[in-house]
Amino acid sequence: VFNKCKACHQFGKNAVGPDLKGVVGRKAGSLEGYKFSEAMVNSGKTWDEASLAEYLKDPKKSVPGNKMVFMGLKDDADVANVIEYLKTAE
Repeated sequence: VFNKCKACHQFGKNAVGPDLKGVVGRKAGSLEGYKFSEAMVNSGKTWDEASLAEYLKDPKKSVPGNKMVFMGLKDDADVANVIEYLKTAE
C-alpha cells in the first residue's frame, strides 16, 4: 500500500513531501528542512497511530488547508498497514 505514497514521500530524505523516517511520534509540521503549510505547522498534531489514521483517511478534513494533494486511503486495512510500515522506518 505504501507504493501509493512513494510518488511523494521517501525515508531518509525530503522529496515532494517530507521525509517519513521517524514520523511516528513527531510533531506535525516540525521536520527541519521541509517547508510545510501553515495549516500543518499550526495543526497541533503529533503523529501517533490515531492521528495518522485520521489523516491518511482524509488529509484535507484532518488538516484543512494542508498542501498534500492525496485523496486518502478509504480501506481501514490499508491505513493500518501503512501505519505499521511507517513504524518500521524509525
